[in-house]
Amino acid sequence: MKKIVAAAAAGLILAGTAFAEISFSYTGKNYFKSSAGNLDYDSRTDCMSLSISSKSAGAVVDFDTDAGELVQDEYYGWMTFGLPAGNLQITAGSWNGRYADRVKSDAGDLDSSDFELYKPGVINGLGGKDSDNLTQCKMAMTAAYTNTDLLPGTLMVKLALVKGTWDPEAKTATTAKEDGDVDDSDLILSSGFAGEVAFRAENLINANIAFRWLEKKSFSIAGFVSPLMFEKVRATVGFTFASVNNYAKYNSADGKTSDWADGATEFALDLRLRYQITEKLAVTTMHNLSSYADLPSGSVVEKAREYGDNTLVLWDMINVTYKPEDKITVGYTLNAVFSGLDSDHTFTGADLITTPYIRIDANSNVAVTAGARIAVNGLNPEIDGHETMDVTVPVLFSFSL
Repeated sequence: MKKIVAAAAAGLILAGTAFAEISFSYTGKNYFKSSAGNLDYDSRTDCMSLSISSKSAGAVVDFDTDAGELVQDEYYGWMTFGLPAGNLQITAGSWNGRYADRVKSDAGDLDSSDFELYKPGVINGLGGKDSDNLTQCKMAMTAAYTNTDLLPGTLMVKLALVKGTWDPEAKTATTAKEDGDVDDSDLILSSGFAGEVAFRAENLINANIAFRWLEKKSFSIAGFVSPLMFEKVRATVGFTFASVNNYAKYNSADGKTSDWADGATEFALDLRLRYQITEKLAVTTMHNLSSYADLPSGSVVEKAREYGDNTLVLWDMINVTYKPEDKITVGYTLNAVFSGLDSDHTFTGADLITTPYIRIDANSNVAVTAGARIAVNGLNPEIDGHETMDVTVPVLFSFSL
């Protein structure tokens, strides 16, 4: 796959593409976290991104800093070819490939814990987590066909090969059993499969269906719809279903023999909404109800290859932003997670995260964000003193060129 990326980059140069846009962005993150009553520095990775693009080709390289060293995160290149009807875009590299509107325009530079706690899909899912993400920041290659003439809108069909171990029973797989045999019918692949169909009609609807088949016995399918006919409203509704049969997740009692685990299913319902109340005031809400598969625990023989009962979890988020001035935004976010809501599990308490913050835009390219995150875990009215509390002060600086 790395050779494919290199070949794509070389093709851009040989084609003599005249790049029209070059952009660079940097986000510095500083977090001061409570510890024994004091605020200690909690190091986070900064992010730098370089993008070069034109109408027909482009490349993106994204670096994170880890202990003062640059660590490559996302990197990919793309080329678009005009066809007699529509166009074809080829993308190769390592990146997160999402399509659905996550309704997070007010997040700014805030971390996921301070705004969008979970991506669309199954919370804590084994197969349905982040279900709109076809490539999952793995080495991948996608081919996307787009047509604006066939329907009254834009139709997109995408196919992808994503790095993985599709059939780990094969001897050549890195996670194969030492004594595993390969039958004539076994496919020996180092990539899984993914696909997507999307349709967008301006001022009407934006919808997509994403499918992932990254292991032979596991798959996920998700659908998301966003209405576009409301001027002051952004919304996304989604559903995810996943069937999970992971290989070699748990060994038998001897700690050596491993096999495909018994199957489990997962599902999730997503609802996201942003309403622009006035020119200066907006409200965003996010909601997710998920049923995810628990992995078995212990080395008991009869449980060694079985999933535990599914756990039901509910996540609710509300954010309010207000702009007293053009360059100043004040906001407040509340995330609430309720786990163990099903009859097979005991409710352990709610996790609440509140984050008031302020963002100051020096100009259109430079911004500073500061806030105070208060996280209360295990809040249960039936158990006194069960909860724990942490305080974090995020300070973020970003600029772009």
